[in-house]
Amino acid sequence: MTTVFLLIIYLGKIQQESNMMFADINRCKYFAARVMKQPANPATKQRYTAICRPVEVDLNNPDVRVYR
Repeated sequence: MTTVFLLIIYLGKIQQESNMMFADINRCKYFAARVMKQPANPATKQRYTAICRPVEVDLNNPDVRVYR
């Protein structure tokens, strides 16, 4: 098992589907910052929020993709 960082995105208070995992916290935080700079949804006025959460994954699993 290896620790990676999962990018979690919220629209308002609702968590969105996301499976982007990064080997480096700084890379994850870069994408989180870019997501949060997006404008609010015009219809609902909700904004995006993104965080990076450490998770344990098995890198031998072919379904797991970790960005570097």
